[in-house]
Amino acid sequence: MPETRDKHPFFLYDAIQSQPDLIDQVFAKQRTKIEDAAGAAAGKKRFVFIGIGTSLNAANVCERWMRFHSGGRASARAEQSFEFVHYPLALGPEDVAIVITHTGTTTKSIEALRAAKAAGAMTIAITGQKSGDGIQGADFHIETCEQELAFAYTKSYTTALAALAKFILAILEQRSLIKDATGADAALEKVPSLMRLALRSEIKIREIAKQVAPKQRLIFFGSGTGWATAVEAALKNKETSYIAAEGFETEELLHGPFSEIDSRGAIVAMLTGEPADDRARTILRAAGELGMLRVAVTVPDANRDIAAEHVVVLPEMAAWLAPFIHLVPLQVLTYYIAVARGVNADSGRQDQEAHARAHKVYKL
Repeated sequence: MPETRDKHPFFLYDAIQSQPDLIDQVFAKQRTKIEDAAGAAAGKKRFVFIGIGTSLNAANVCERWMRFHSGGRASARAEQSFEFVHYPLALGPEDVAIVITHTGTTTKSIEALRAAKAAGAMTIAITGQKSGDGIQGADFHIETCEQELAFAYTKSYTTALAALAKFILAILEQRSLIKDATGADAALEKVPSLMRLALRSEIKIREIAKQVAPKQRLIFFGSGTGWATAVEAALKNKETSYIAAEGFETEELLHGPFSEIDSRGAIVAMLTGEPADDRARTILRAAGELGMLRVAVTVPDANRDIAAEHVVVLPEMAAWLAPFIHLVPLQVLTYYIAVARGVNADSGRQDQEAHARAHKVYKL
């Protein structure tokens, strides 16, 4: 039987806290593999990032990173594994398929990799250590960190993003599609230190969680890479607290979904110092008219005119690094919501008989 915990700190807490050190290890140990993969991929024309669940959120971040750093000149897209298998793209030798699966055993992600390889595309697998054999057919295999003990994946997500960010910067530099690869890489190397600073907000977030925990619904929203972060934060809350939670793109929240929310819910906004922040401020003011509990996660430059009961200020950073730094307080918030609700943050409900039976029916 695997080791279990029945009180704080759960394994999820350890995983959240370990992320800065693990990212440092990825930078140190995987550098050569990342550079080799980037060198082989640099001459290709299209990059398809494939994943499901948390890995799909990573894929969406990568698509936006490539667009941002290349000024929209690099051809990149994110694909969900199941959809890719059943509704495939026409791939060929000029394409690169990057499959993200921490365990390396996710059925549809393995099928996606095999389909891409059969079509003649170059394939890269991003997995955790000691992953399943099914992913071994990839042309390049980059490992991140040890396998997760908690049901909700955290360290596997951010370490995968770290490896993928290095990969993207290397490709764009070789293709002369990025103005300052050296500067971007230097900023990326600071991520572990910035995450350690962000983790210092734990005491404040623990108190916020006590107010959020009784709510019936959680809404997270952001734009750009913040959209993927919002979806990831909502997913973690579903996995750990079994609460209704959704992640939205900033403007999309106003086109229908806003009609469904009210004072029974809490809303969490991400501000990065970019022009889209103005719309986020408007949404927070509107949510106040509904009596919602409002939380803002922001950088110092954007910390103004924010209508929220709680504001968490992060260290100064380049906006494109938000998927790492903004995510940290959201992970901590997720964890302490589970603790406040009195549920096991690690189990994913698999300790409940009905859910355990259901899992055997739909196994991944």
